[in-house]
Amino acid sequence: MKIVLVEDHALIRTGLRLLLESVEHTVVAEFGRAEEALAWCKSTALQDWPGLFILDLNLGGMPGLEALPILKTYGKVLVLSMHEEPEYIAEAFARGASGYLPKRAVDRDLLDAVTAIARGERFLHPLLAPRLAEHISLPSLEALSERERAVVGLLAQGYNLSQAAEKLGISVKTVATYKARALDKLGLASQPELVQWAREHGLV
Repeated sequence: MKIVLVEDHALIRTGLRLLLESVEHTVVAEFGRAEEALAWCKSTALQDWPGLFILDLNLGGMPGLEALPILKTYGKVLVLSMHEEPEYIAEAFARGASGYLPKRAVDRDLLDAVTAIARGERFLHPLLAPRLAEHISLPSLEALSERERAVVGLLAQGYNLSQAAEKLGISVKTVATYKARALDKLGLASQPELVQWAREHGLV
């Protein structure tokens, strides 16, 4: 994956670049200020835009949170920040972040986050999830109908749509409808997120 680093500490940028390039990602550019990254994006051809920006929130000049919704029009954004307060996390996701990682995370966490985002998933470090859950009202099991819960539970156990349909004695199309309704009610974007939600809520 092509990656751009937006971080005002050169030493941290160097460490990130070495780690990412050790597993065949390519750091195509790095900047200490958001304004520099945005100027680069505007002057760079579409085919050369990165798949991911790794963005610090504490930057000189334009704050990371202000730059985030603009950067996400050029590529996905993983926030890497010292801020672990739920207000920052919620605001980052509201502005379009695909992931949020605390700076105290280890190397493996960063690589896991990049891999998850490359698959089209959102990533939140496990240490931060409880704080965010306390800050916002998350959908509960009661949001789903009995059939929707059954479908979500089977998908979380590894059943595919056809297998779930056979298990429940309904059509594949109906299973897909229940799955789509569950995603919509829970505000989730993909089946992996649905599976994670099911595990967190005891459906597996």
